[in-house]
Amino acid sequence: MFPTHTEPVRPLPEIFLTPDEHARLSRLLGDTRMAEGVAGLLQQELDRATLCEPAERPVNAVGLDRWLHYTDGRTSTTRRVRIVMPQDADVDAGRISALSHVGCGLLGLLEGESILWPDPSGATRRLTPILVEDPDALA
Repeated sequence: MFPTHTEPVRPLPEIFLTPDEHARLSRLLGDTRMAEGVAGLLQQELDRATLCEPAERPVNAVGLDRWLHYTDGRTSTTRRVRIVMPQDADVDAGRISALSHVGCGLLGLLEGESILWPDPSGATRRLTPILVEDPDALA
């Protein structure tokens, strides 16, 4: 969907969201259907997401408010982040907005699945979640 001349076209991987996550993100976008920028990308992801109840969603799916480790193919770095609603974002604390390019691209992916995703400059990067942490591990 967002290939560069060096990347072959690949089908988008399936993504999994809960009905609650889908509703929260849909409310975030509101009634305005923006076709450009991250809001447009998020709307596309919401439109194609597989919805499943929390108990039925794969445990290794990236969700809102879950810590995950991911690699960025452009920089070959691994980062630990938590995707949150924009008002809760704090990049220094590792909490990235669902309306950021990286947050939007990672939402719903399974561990080990990669997606070719645009960055703010329009270049394509490969984002891959490598570990989705157990939400109860720190409880």
